[in-house]
Amino acid sequence: MTYIFIILSIINFLIFYNLKKFSKIIGIYDIPDKKLKLHEKKIPILGGPILFINLIIFFSYQIFFLNELLSIKLSQLNLIEIFSTLIMILSCFFLGIYDDKFRLNPNKKVIILIAIILLSIFLNKNLIITNFSLTFFENRIFFENFSIIFTIFCILILINSLNFYDGINGQSCIIFFVFFSYLFLISDLNLFYLISIILILMVMILNFKNVLFLGDSGIYLLSIILSISLIFEHNIQKNISYADEIFFLLLLPGFDLVRLTITRILNKKNPFFGDREHIHHLLIRRFSLFSSNAILFFLSILPITIFLFVKLNFFWIFSIFSIIYIFLIQFLKSNVKK
Repeated sequence: MTYIFIILSIINFLIFYNLKKFSKIIGIYDIPDKKLKLHEKKIPILGGPILFINLIIFFSYQIFFLNELLSIKLSQLNLIEIFSTLIMILSCFFLGIYDDKFRLNPNKKVIILIAIILLSIFLNKNLIITNFSLTFFENRIFFENFSIIFTIFCILILINSLNFYDGINGQSCIIFFVFFSYLFLISDLNLFYLISIILILMVMILNFKNVLFLGDSGIYLLSIILSISLIFEHNIQKNISYADEIFFLLLLPGFDLVRLTITRILNKKNPFFGDREHIHHLLIRRFSLFSSNAILFFLSILPITIFLFVKLNFFWIFSIFSIIYIFLIQFLKSNVKK
């Protein structure tokens, strides 16, 4: 374990010491347009590439030096399943890179994502959600012939909700920190999730300093790894017993996705095209960056915390969060700074 931390520390020191050169090599910047992007200067989109390089080194170290992958011996792993998982991760990352560089049409992105997910789950049946349990329903729910469609829908919603959710410095890193901290607490794959948490915190610090942005490449990379991890912990490790856990974990970005989609449709706008009505945009108009992120952090941990520790009924938790969310949105819209 010590060796991989030393290796990653050296690699990241070299990257940060030569950050300007690294930025020029990647050559992808977020340029302000004074409409949706209000930062003052162009910022390199390096969060995704930095995370990607670190994860590649981590997995390579495990495979070539430890002869294992995520604490599982290579001899016990199915090569087709590994290949399909890598296809999904690599494809989503490079789709994000392309989108950061050329701004891909949102409808095309959805079609490409569906194709990537479909190919991957066709090769790896362990990535298919065939059934789940709910705390408020006695019988287990089986999807049978609809399992593939349901799996694609879940992964697609997760990726898009987290992509919609991204908007102010630190915001996405904070919620991914919450997600991977939760997985670290419930799983046996402590090293992988710990490495992920450290990398997210590292990128978050640089993001707060306006040195770099996470970008679609970072969002897509972390989102697809999160999707695979949640399915793995449910299907294989059995560390996630109820779908409620995942639902409450993703409730905040899910709520914002649903609200914005409905609002845009009612206003006869394409739901995939951006605006400045996200919860983070409403918060930042009234509060400081720190305060906005603190509120978002509180909202992101509230449902899963109540579920795990207070153990209230599903509908009570959902109702409490809904009231808080709706009240906050109405408050922010009626008290915007001029």
